[in-house]
Amino acid sequence: MKIKALLLLVIIYISFIALGLPDALLGSAWNLIRMDLNTSLQTLGVMTVTVYIFSILSTFNAPRILRWFQTKWITFISILATGIALVLISRVTSFYHMLFFALPLGAGAGAIDVSLNHYLASHYKAKHMNYLHSFYGVGVTLGPTIMAYTLREEQWRLGYVIVGSILVVIALFVLFSFKLWKKEDHEERQENHRKVTIKDILKTKGALESIFIFLIYVHIESLSGVWVASYFFIEKGVNYATAALFTTTFYLALTVGRLLSGFLSNRLKPNVLVRIGEALLLISGVLMLIKFNTVWVYFFIVFIFGLGAGPIFPNMMFMNSHVFEKHKLSKIISLQMGIGYMGFGLLTPLVGLFFGKVSIFYYPFFITLMSFILILITMSYRKHTQHLNDSIGI
Repeated sequence: MKIKALLLLVIIYISFIALGLPDALLGSAWNLIRMDLNTSLQTLGVMTVTVYIFSILSTFNAPRILRWFQTKWITFISILATGIALVLISRVTSFYHMLFFALPLGAGAGAIDVSLNHYLASHYKAKHMNYLHSFYGVGVTLGPTIMAYTLREEQWRLGYVIVGSILVVIALFVLFSFKLWKKEDHEERQENHRKVTIKDILKTKGALESIFIFLIYVHIESLSGVWVASYFFIEKGVNYATAALFTTTFYLALTVGRLLSGFLSNRLKPNVLVRIGEALLLISGVLMLIKFNTVWVYFFIVFIFGLGAGPIFPNMMFMNSHVFEKHKLSKIISLQMGIGYMGFGLLTPLVGLFFGKVSIFYYPFFITLMSFILILITMSYRKHTQHLNDSIGI
């Protein structure tokens, strides 16, 4: 790989760390934030849903934005706006002031996500897409780690300042790297991101299945990120600290799974890596239904769960550029990610409502059921796209 392409790849990876850094900040510090701002526990849900609404709006409008601006400018402005918003959050005196900053946080995340996924799918190999998403895992792990450090002195505002400042620095790295990016002239952008109706997308073979794959996958991933600690705390009787370690184990395994997927992508085709991941999800869901006498067995099961989740998102994203026509690519990715966000912002809260009204005892049943549905949809996707690109084994 040429040195310029390699340097740009590093910048893009660092940009995806920036995407992950803010994601778990609010949740990790909320118990202190809500007391400081004199707000209720449930307003965390209001902030989260608002951020995701703006993320969804941003992803749906990404093709239009990509027609207007080059990817490098979208990335720079989005990271800079997110970083400044985080720093300004450290100065708020009420929850409603904080809620105002949901706009740049959500819109910035959605714009970075779609634009960089589209850029990498168009210009790099499958292994780079896997590595890209593993760097998101680095960011989403590093953010709450920084916050945990500042919370020891009960300084949640300092945590926001530190993370926000890191994002501003990353934005400057992107700005200084502009000469490394492939030039996307106006005519090329108009052609690659030309207007395509949703009706045309839904008529495209495999498009609808791919959108639902992202919806179900994001739901499965968020089921672990949001509820796995509560399940083991309530149903298995572990303490708070041990329960929290199950969430850490999942995200660690997710990151490892994506790194391994990158290494294996030279030997295994993307669809094979997706199938392996889905099989591990189903197996871990079934194993979670079994009663074991030692907690370490459950840690192993959750690690398998995260390992299985690792390759699915990046390899499905990479296959887009081989399956769908170039001028439809950004629109399809925007729909995949916009509806995928609903897996977290809609389906997971609904399941949480069920857990609250009935019992979280059924958590493994949801994991197993959703994994089975994901496998069925993927089989349909492969059936409808097999003829398009046999070279990568879809």
